[in-house]
Amino acid sequence: MANAVDTNEVLSENLRDIGLNDDSIRKCLKLLEEKRYTELKSLLRAYRKTLLDNVHLYCERIDCLDFFTYTIEKNGGM
Repeated sequence: MANAVDTNEVLSENLRDIGLNDDSIRKCLKLLEEKRYTELKSLLRAYRKTLLDNVHLYCERIDCLDFFTYTIEKNGGM
C-alpha cells in the first residue's frame, strides 16, 4: 500500500507543478484510480488550452507594451 501512497504523492506533486489546484488534483487522481483515462485526458487537454490561451494573452500584452515603449522612445521620451 505504501507504493500506492508514494505514487499518489508523486502524481500530486506533478499535477501541482503544472498549476492545478487541489480540487483538480483530487479529480485527476480519482479519474486515474477509476481508470477513466479518456476523461482525464480531456480534463488535461482543457487545462492545457487554458494555459495556452493565457500565454497568447500575455504575449499580446507584451507586444502592446513594447510598441508603447518604442513609441515613447521614438518621440523623445524616456
